Amino acid sequence: MTRHPAKSLLRRAGRSRVFRTVGAVLVLAAALLVAGCGDDDPTVIQSAPAGVWTEALVPDYTHRAVWGISPSHFFVVGERGSIRRYRDGEWSSWQFKYFHNMRGVWGSAADDVLAVGEGGTCHRFDGAEWTPEFVGTYDDLLGIWGRAPDDVFVVGVDGLILHHDGSGWRRMESGVDATLYSVWGFPGGPVLAAGRDGVILRYDGEAWSPMDSGTTNALDCIWGYSPGDVYAVGSLGTILHYDGEAWTAEESGTSERLWAVRGLPGEPPVAIGSNGAYLTREGGIWSPETIAGGAYLYGMWDDSDSALLVAGYNGLVMKLSDPAWEILNQGRTHWFEGVFAPDCDHVFAVGKGGVILQSSGNGWQDIAPDLPGVDYTDIWGVSAEEFFVVGSGGVIIRYQNGRPWSIWELQSRANLEGVWGVSPQEVFAVGSGGTIVRFDGRSWDVMENPTSMSLAAIHGFSPLDIYAVGLGGTILHFDGVVWERQDGGTGTALEDVWCDPSGQVFAVGTDGLIINGIPDRWGADWTLQPSGTIFSLFAIAGDHRGGIYAAGYSGVVIHYDGSDWNLVDTGRYDRLNALAADPCGIIHTAGLWGLILRYDP
Repeated sequence: MTRHPAKSLLRRAGRSRVFRTVGAVLVLAAALLVAGCGDDDPTVIQSAPAGVWTEALVPDYTHRAVWGISPSHFFVVGERGSIRRYRDGEWSSWQFKYFHNMRGVWGSAADDVLAVGEGGTCHRFDGAEWTPEFVGTYDDLLGIWGRAPDDVFVVGVDGLILHHDGSGWRRMESGVDATLYSVWGFPGGPVLAAGRDGVILRYDGEAWSPMDSGTTNALDCIWGYSPGDVYAVGSLGTILHYDGEAWTAEESGTSERLWAVRGLPGEPPVAIGSNGAYLTREGGIWSPETIAGGAYLYGMWDDSDSALLVAGYNGLVMKLSDPAWEILNQGRTHWFEGVFAPDCDHVFAVGKGGVILQSSGNGWQDIAPDLPGVDYTDIWGVSAEEFFVVGSGGVIIRYQNGRPWSIWELQSRANLEGVWGVSPQEVFAVGSGGTIVRFDGRSWDVMENPTSMSLAAIHGFSPLDIYAVGLGGTILHFDGVVWERQDGGTGTALEDVWCDPSGQVFAVGTDGLIINGIPDRWGADWTLQPSGTIFSLFAIAGDHRGGIYAAGYSGVVIHYDGSDWNLVDTGRYDRLNALAADPCGIIHTAGLWGLILRYDP
């Protein structure tokens, strides 16, 4: 085979394997409840025969707020319409079909809990199930607090304040149009609300009136020990204190955005925020430190006794019971971009945060080498014993069972997005700026090609018949000698390509695009195929039965039966970035928030 002369532009090093336990495989009995308005269901021609979907790895959504009965019985709400309950060491989870990000939670008892969020979303929990409740608006609801079941306040965008008196919701006149993020009050005393542009409002039981905060910075949380001892925190490390007479700015020692402030009885307050910011106040002086590995911290609740709960990024929940933090949910920071199923017993998933997960019995292990700052984007191999992974900064790593990881880094530092090979001695990777590199079993060489457009994926029939796709509808074909551009008839971004053993080529992309190629000796003649969905497709792969599947935005999976594309209802609405079929015909798809789904047709 003729090769282009090329200069090796990579560095190589050996690293040891590092194992980290991630957690057990769980299957949630999550109720999908209807809330809000509109229709998020993908528009498809028809539905494929139903198979069985299970969650091989449960997603960890970012938690934005927490409220509880006790440190061992509480609720957290967060992104993607997620609500979770922790009770005596066990988690229960719910996610709503027409989900909006949930932003606040409050209750009067274990069987009377309210959760609010974007799009006017409000759900009420009766101890067994959540019921949607219309509050009279579809505006975003961002904070909630109440004195009793018949005295609840909700705040939101454009100065929105709602009050529930036990019989229904009514809008209150706030006098401002600034978005309000937080509300807090005292039994028999005033209610306070805070928000954008330093706005602080006070309700005296008759009307809301503005207070002089002394700042124009956004205020994300307001909370107090008493009407004469109140704190507000927000952007740029802003901390304000109210002594019953006036608001005074206090030096925080940080510029991080502070999302919550709270304190235990008889103890000084603490504040939390972005990048793991954790501030304590002693003698009027705030001292910042970093906890939780720098994860964003959003919500806080205390039991009015001795325990403080903190909730944050990608499912993180911690409990402070002096003198140590207890991790109640670790929270994963990886969002998956690639999946590999080499046999019927092993699945690998790679993604952001430098994660490489391997299915292991009833759980998963992170087997990634220690490479800080790397996000992995794709994986390809010949077996569970040997595979390649590519990622950001031009990183390429090779796993061979029983050996240290082999690690290369492109000198160009071009981000790599796709990898595919014929054998461990013939592997190709593509990425930003039209980068294509080739491995011959010893070293990687840069290949000349006719584009500088970023390439997202690569797949082939043989070393003499390979396709790469990318931005602007870019399609390249390699005939074993040169890469040549092909006209796919579209300028839409292409995200993945699949060379089916039947002899056809399929490429998928933005807005539900699918193009089909019939190869000849010069490449392929491309035609548009109706996918039946307007949602972007990010992955495509085939199974041993000849079926072809594509996956993408809003949990869409579609199946090609040789003539039409049909919906395979996942019951999920999370973005799916990767797809693979194992030799037993099981489909594995993975995506945002650490979700991995398994489908048995």
